[in-house]
Amino acid sequence: MNRYDIVGDVHGMRATLEALLASLGYDRGPQGWVHGEGRRLVFVGDLLDRGPDPLGCLELVEELVSAGIAQAVLGNHEINAAHFMLGHRARSEKNLKQLRTTLAQTEADPGRWDRAFAFIERTPTRLLLDDGKLRVVHACWSEEFLADLPELINTPELWKETAKGGRHYEAVEVCLKGPEQPVVGDPVPDKDGVLRDKKRVEWWKDYPEDEPLVVFGHYWFPLKDDLPTRGLLGPGRNAVCVDHSAGKGGWLVALRYPEIHFVSVPNLDSVT
Repeated sequence: MNRYDIVGDVHGMRATLEALLASLGYDRGPQGWVHGEGRRLVFVGDLLDRGPDPLGCLELVEELVSAGIAQAVLGNHEINAAHFMLGHRARSEKNLKQLRTTLAQTEADPGRWDRAFAFIERTPTRLLLDDGKLRVVHACWSEEFLADLPELINTPELWKETAKGGRHYEAVEVCLKGPEQPVVGDPVPDKDGVLRDKKRVEWWKDYPEDEPLVVFGHYWFPLKDDLPTRGLLGPGRNAVCVDHSAGKGGWLVALRYPEIHFVSVPNLDSVT
């Protein structure tokens, strides 16, 4: 049986990620990364932004993937960064603020972004694991929109088609950012204080109970003492969010599969 450790949104918190890897039993030895019990890592995306070392986090995950001990899916922050660098995303104050550490690291060593972008292009938008019994996506598993979402975004045409106005844009919005519905009345601030006229839909409340387990990030759940109970969502308790606000100084969490056991570490990084 395949055994996985599915890691929530890292958001540039490299010291915290390294602490979680150690807690999970992963070790970088003379022959590279190993796990004594043969477990594998899965990252739900959003390696970039917020923390002090976004490119360092992406590079560490790339190292783990190259070692054959990990897999990852794209988060919206990876896609946003790529679209920004390609000129498909506005150079607004909000976007510049979000990317400022990544941009500073890139200006210091442009080759780092080139390597990061190459890894982003090799990273899929979703994963089916354990013979289809485990689904992993960054924000929302929607068969309807996944059918229109490329598995890899790895050509200039696909980057244009996944940007705003492109034919795959809505699929990216739903699967990597979550479905939304209009706000009734005045715009409301999101968790970053940005006023929005739409709010995210808790799609897992309608996730069919006879569907495979789906693990996702993105939604900034608070970490609770009774996480093993509260972490199982939906009518079939077969949906799990592993994003517990590491990007805002919260804990970094991993779900051990198939045990359905949570491992977490406190944040060891500063939030920018």
